[in-house]
Amino acid sequence: MKYVIAVDLGATNLRVGIYSFDGELRNLHIIRTPSKGGKNTIAEVIYDIGIKLLRDLGLSGDEVVGIGIGTIGPLDIRRGEVVNTPNLELRSFRLREPLIDLFNKNHVYVVNDCVAGVWGEKTFGHGVNYSNVVYVTISTGVGGGVVINDNLMLGKDGNAHEVGHLVINYDDELRCGCGGVGHWEAYASGSGIPRFVKHYMKNLTTKHRNSIVSLDDEVTTPEEFFNRVRTGSKLFNDICYEICKINAAGLASIVNAYDPELITIGGSVALANYGLIIEPAIKLLKQYSLNRLPEIKPTKLGSETVLKGAASLVIKPPKTLLEIYGTS
Repeated sequence: MKYVIAVDLGATNLRVGIYSFDGELRNLHIIRTPSKGGKNTIAEVIYDIGIKLLRDLGLSGDEVVGIGIGTIGPLDIRRGEVVNTPNLELRSFRLREPLIDLFNKNHVYVVNDCVAGVWGEKTFGHGVNYSNVVYVTISTGVGGGVVINDNLMLGKDGNAHEVGHLVINYDDELRCGCGGVGHWEAYASGSGIPRFVKHYMKNLTTKHRNSIVSLDDEVTTPEEFFNRVRTGSKLFNDICYEICKINAAGLASIVNAYDPELITIGGSVALANYGLIIEPAIKLLKQYSLNRLPEIKPTKLGSETVLKGAASLVIKPPKTLLEIYGTS
């Protein structure tokens, strides 16, 4: 049997798994993502974990076809490197070339994490029977991956998928973590929601603010916010409805730009609060969208979406990626 080493490289956690070619996860190890070191440090850690996982299964490197990686960005996809990421102290680092050398494998594919996610959906998820699929994650940030007419969209540098930085409000002072103004991620992500709540309260009329807002209304995490929503607080339900409208605007922009048949939704914030911020947003989509609406449903791959997507890059390599790397 053939095997794949799959990597989900996030700003917080590094997940390395061994998959068989039928898409079964055979072994998994999770650690905190290294934040310090040299340009090859993360690749070396991936190699060490991968070798250990293989040994635990009684396998050798000869039984591995390749390595698939879904990572935080931005990317230089041709070099297989992360370049100046804002989310990790180790801002820039190499992945593809050192892993080719360490594993002695030519099939090492590096894409953005949500790009891996959408290819996982296309290969093993709800998107198997669709040619036009978008995967959206709402977690610490907002991200996306896009398949159009069975082709994985990558862009000139591998960064054609930054839907979280779609501008949904051009004249607001609220800034995204990247420094941009009016980005979807600034309002609706796990990192953005507490800031948006504070921003919303600040902009209430003085009379309204004094009557319903107190120090007890301040929230520092999305979990605190959604707990307040579930208690029935009018203020927090009003804010939640604004987030629904923002999500509707973001999803409608995706529909208008890519005309997908299917959008799947993942990410901890979205999946834990689907009925609060996604289902109402879907009902609002017609107000914002020109194109015929696609099916929209939660991913069935759950927390495995990116990791399984990374494996699928090797199991069923997308044509656009093979063209970039010159492999087959």
